[in-house]
Amino acid sequence: MTKIIKSRIIIFIVSILISYLLSDNYQNMLGFVLILSIGIIHGANDLLIIKKYSKKDTLRGTMSYFLYYLSFVLLGFIFFYLFPSVALLTFVLVSIYHFGEQHWEANKLSNQINPVKRFFLFIFHGSLFFIIIFINNIEIVNTVLISFNITPLIFSYLKIVLYALAFLYILNLFYFRETRKHLFAEILFFSLLFLLTINSTLIFGFAIYFIFFHSLLSIKDQVKFIHDNNKPENIKKYILSAMPYFILAIVFLILFYLLTDLGTTDILPIIFTFLAAITFPHVLVIEKMYRNMK
Repeated sequence: MTKIIKSRIIIFIVSILISYLLSDNYQNMLGFVLILSIGIIHGANDLLIIKKYSKKDTLRGTMSYFLYYLSFVLLGFIFFYLFPSVALLTFVLVSIYHFGEQHWEANKLSNQINPVKRFFLFIFHGSLFFIIIFINNIEIVNTVLISFNITPLIFSYLKIVLYALAFLYILNLFYFRETRKHLFAEILFFSLLFLLTINSTLIFGFAIYFIFFHSLLSIKDQVKFIHDNNKPENIKKYILSAMPYFILAIVFLILFYLLTDLGTTDILPIIFTFLAAITFPHVLVIEKMYRNMK
């Protein structure tokens, strides 16, 4: 059993225990803290990544990148305001690819695998994650969908989609020699994810995946790309450069806690709108980063 598999088992077991020990409100609070700290940090150095692969290190260039990036984020908010249902569906589709990409990049998928195979591996992984999250939190998911004027999901249909996706993913992994060695790890991963999300809240289950199986892995790759290695001093530089965004996130979290009645306010649409707006440009930056790393 590899170190990666062992670490995944430990993370899931601890998370499952926490989900049984904490009430829904405390699970959500912990999930928000993780998302608004490590989650924000993992996307806070996009400008450094752009600067690295563009090879332009001037003040004027940096300001231009910042304005372009900020404009993209603002366009995301406008997109959600004008076309909320289309924007949410776009966010899910983009996230499916992005999560799948990060997962398989962390697994050191061979560069010899052609782009079509890689694309389907990304899509299968990301789709299974969202389907499992949706199935085990269908009531709250449907509440969010209704708030975005989207037709609610039907549990029986979701189960069929889950079985079909799982079968196709396993078949795909087994069929190709390069991915066959990952078959057991993937089955174990999604089995443990399913067990976690059965009892956890939507926010907590999402946060565990987002932080421990996406953000931290992405940070590792980003540090290596920006500074050419993952030495502790470079990780420190990465974190320090992200501190302004982290501080803003903590201030936002405190104000949100003080000014919002978490018991009566439907906050999930707000959270997903915020995440989506900052996700759209981030996905493009990371995609180009991985292309430059190959």
